[in-house]
Amino acid sequence: MGLKVARLTLNRTAMPQKYDALGIRFECQSVTTIKRNQTEMILLRPASTLLPESEAVGREPRFNLIVCGLHLASGDGTVAQGSGQFVITGQRLLGMIDNGTATGSKPLSPGSGNVFCFALSRDDVYAPEVTRHRFKPSDYIFRAKDEQAVSFCLTVFSGMASVSNGKTQYWHDKNMDYALSAEGRAGLLKT
Repeated sequence: MGLKVARLTLNRTAMPQKYDALGIRFECQSVTTIKRNQTEMILLRPASTLLPESEAVGREPRFNLIVCGLHLASGDGTVAQGSGQFVITGQRLLGMIDNGTATGSKPLSPGSGNVFCFALSRDDVYAPEVTRHRFKPSDYIFRAKDEQAVSFCLTVFSGMASVSNGKTQYWHDKNMDYALSAEGRAGLLKT
């Protein structure tokens, strides 16, 4: 599959929306924050059935959605960084930066609807290098395997919350470690 990226402008009033080339969709949902406040969020969701047959990855019945910081740098000169969402499925890693910057793009912000999205197969990256910190979430650095057409490095940092069933919950390093493990991957593939 390789790394795929897209710079998109989302219309909050026209939800749900989809982007076939990455096999993703977007939904506007009312979410209860950790502090028990209600907020409207545009959530990134996997939609692998939208992919062309030549790029099919199989079913993605379960996933983890993490609110975090993301930094993506690729060999073609693309650099995107900021806060957003990281989605882990049994097949792929997906991301959306909705507050930050991206090469060749207008500033990314929820108000403007400008976002930077990416998708890649879990099999296209080496196991992440993990930098542990005291009293804050670890950094997870994913590097493209040598056979990838375009090299890239993805850093996921400050992953402190997950969104599930309209609720935000604390996300800990042990949750990330499990989701990225072989056992966690198998669990995400169960129907």
